[in-house]
Amino acid sequence: MMRALLFLTLLWAGTQVNAQKLEPTSLRIPDSLSGGHSVVLESDISYEVTGLNSATYRYRKVITLLDGEQEHGNTLVEGYDADSKITSFGAASYDFLGNEIDRARSKDVQDRRYTSEGTFYQDTRYQYVSVPCSSYPCTVVFEVEKQLNDFSMVGALDNWQPQRYGQGVVRSSFTVSVPLENELLYRLHELPEPRVTTDRVKTYHWEVHNLPPQDQEPYAPSATETLPYLRVALADFSIEGYRGSYRSWDDFGIFMNSLLDGRDVLPARLKQEVKEVVQGAATEREKIDRLYRHMQSRMRYVSIQLGIGGWQPFPAEYVEQNRFGDCKALSNYMGAMLKEVGIASYPVLINADQQQHYAVDQQFTTAAFNHMVLYVPGEEMYLECTSHTAPSGYLGEDMRDRHVLWVTPEGGELHHIPPADPTTNASTRTVDVTVTERGTAAVTINSTFYGGLQEAFRGLADYEHNRTEQLKQLHAYDLLPDVSGSDYALTVHPDTAAVGLRYRTEVNNYFRKMGSRLFVPINPYYGYTTVPEENSDRQLPVKMLTSRFLVDTVNVHLPAGLEIESGLHSAPVVYQHARGEYRAQMTATADGIQWIRTLRLTPVRLPAEDYAALRQFYLDVSKAERAQIVVREKRTK
Repeated sequence: MMRALLFLTLLWAGTQVNAQKLEPTSLRIPDSLSGGHSVVLESDISYEVTGLNSATYRYRKVITLLDGEQEHGNTLVEGYDADSKITSFGAASYDFLGNEIDRARSKDVQDRRYTSEGTFYQDTRYQYVSVPCSSYPCTVVFEVEKQLNDFSMVGALDNWQPQRYGQGVVRSSFTVSVPLENELLYRLHELPEPRVTTDRVKTYHWEVHNLPPQDQEPYAPSATETLPYLRVALADFSIEGYRGSYRSWDDFGIFMNSLLDGRDVLPARLKQEVKEVVQGAATEREKIDRLYRHMQSRMRYVSIQLGIGGWQPFPAEYVEQNRFGDCKALSNYMGAMLKEVGIASYPVLINADQQQHYAVDQQFTTAAFNHMVLYVPGEEMYLECTSHTAPSGYLGEDMRDRHVLWVTPEGGELHHIPPADPTTNASTRTVDVTVTERGTAAVTINSTFYGGLQEAFRGLADYEHNRTEQLKQLHAYDLLPDVSGSDYALTVHPDTAAVGLRYRTEVNNYFRKMGSRLFVPINPYYGYTTVPEENSDRQLPVKMLTSRFLVDTVNVHLPAGLEIESGLHSAPVVYQHARGEYRAQMTATADGIQWIRTLRLTPVRLPAEDYAALRQFYLDVSKAERAQIVVREKRTK
C-alpha cells in the first residue's frame, strides 16, 4: 500500500466529509510523471459481482491538476438508472500544501436526466458536482459507491482506461470479484495479466504504476489502441429473466434472438397492405425497394431507451400502430414485412462511428455496438432502417470496414463489412469562369456528390428547406462563392447515393491586379487545402479512415486582348503517397485555360516516422490547389 492518504468518507443523503490534510503535492509526484496536465496519485475501481444480475461498484480517485487544461478535471459525474442506485457520491479539493479548499455537500450535488441527440426518452440520469481549484497545482479526491442490478449489469461492466492523454499515473488499480460459478472475460492492451485469487469468490486484480504522460496527436488511432486499456465482460448474465452469455459470438447471438423472439408479428391489415405494395414486382430486389420506401414514407426514427428497451425492440405491431421506432424496432419491422413476402433477413449489430472507440475483436465477445441494421442475404445488402431519405442498400461511411454481428436464427455470426472503394465516395465538378476586364467573373458550378460525400447534402436538403439558409451553409463550407446567385438547385437522387448541386453567380474582384498584370486564380472555390499540423517529434501511428475521389474541371475564359504570361504548366502536376494520388493538368484553350484535377485518398495506417512525408503530401496538394495564372495584354509583333 502507498503512503497513507486521506480516506475520504464523502457525503450523500446528509453524511459528512472528514476534513483532513493531504500530503503536499510536491512530495507525491515524480518529475518523470509531471510533464502533462494532471497526475493520478491513486485510483481504485472495484466490482463485487454477487449474482448474474447484481454487483456493487466502488470508485476512488486522487488526482492532481497541474493546470486548468484537463477538461472537467475537478468534476465528478456518475450515471444511474432504474436498475442502479448511487449510495455514496462526493468530492473535495486541496491546495498545493494539502489544505482543503472545498468539499461537496449534498446541496451542491446536481441531478439531471441524461439526453442524447435522437433519443426521445430514456431513464438514464446522472449526478455531478464540481469542486473549485483556486490555484494550481490542485488535488481533487473523488469517491463513488453504486449498487447495480439487471440491465446495468448486462450493459457490461465499465472498461478500464487508467490513463488519459496528457496525464501521468502514480498508481491505479482495477478489481473484479465474481462468484465461482461465473467467470470474467477480458481483453488487454498494454497491461499485465491479472493477479487471480480464488477463495469464496474469484478475484481479478490489475494494477499499474508510474505511467508517464502521453501527448494527444492528430490522426492517431483511438485511445484504446494507444493507451493502456482493459475490456471486460461477465461471462454469464441475466436481464429481466433472459439468460445470456458472452462466452462466444454464437452465444451472444442466441441471447439476442431470445429478445427478438415473437416480436415480428404483423397485424392482419398490414399483412394485406404488404402484399399490395409488392404486387407486380418483377424481382426480389424490386420488392425490397418498394417495402423499404413504404417503411420510409410512414415511419419516423425515435429512440426510447428504457431498461431492456435499450436491447429489445418494440413489437412490429406496436411500431405500425404508433408509426415510430428506434433502430432495433424499425429493423425488426422491416424484417417482418420482408418475411411476409418470403424474403429472409437478419438483424445486424454494428458500431456506427467512423472512428470506433473499440474495434470489435473476433476472439473476444462484447457488446461493442450502438446500432442495428438489417441484412438481406439473398441480395447481399444491408438496409439502414432509421433513414427516411437514403436509397435502399446504402450504408453510411461511418459503418464501413468493421466487424458486425449477424443475429441469425441459429445464433450470432461475426462478419466484416469491407471498406468503401474511394471511387464510391466521389465528387465530379465542372466550373466555368468567364472573367471580365473590370475584374468581375461569371461563375457557373455543376457538381455531383456520391457515397459518403453526398450524405451531408442529402441531410441538408432534408432538414433545411429554406433556400437562403441552404446557401448560407454551403457558402460557409467554401462550396459556393457567395449566397446571391441567380440560379441554384440542390437535387437529391432518391434511388442512388447521389446529390446534384447547380449554382450560377457573378463575383467581384475575381483577380488581383499589379500594374499591367492580372493574377487569376484557377480553383478558388472548394479547393482541397487541408494540411496536418507540424509535429517533428511524432510518437503515435497515423490512422486515416476517409476515402475520396475528387474530379474537378475548371474552364477559365479570358477577355479578348489578353494572353497568359506565366503559370501555364505543360506537364501534369503529380504527387503520390500511400495516402493517395494528386494529378492536375492545365491546357491552353482558344480563350483561356482548362484545368483538370483528380485527387484520390485511401484509408491508411502509417508508423509515426512517416508523418512528415504524409504532411508534405498534403502541403504539396494544398499548394497545387492554389494555382494561378498571370495574364497581360497581348503583345503585337
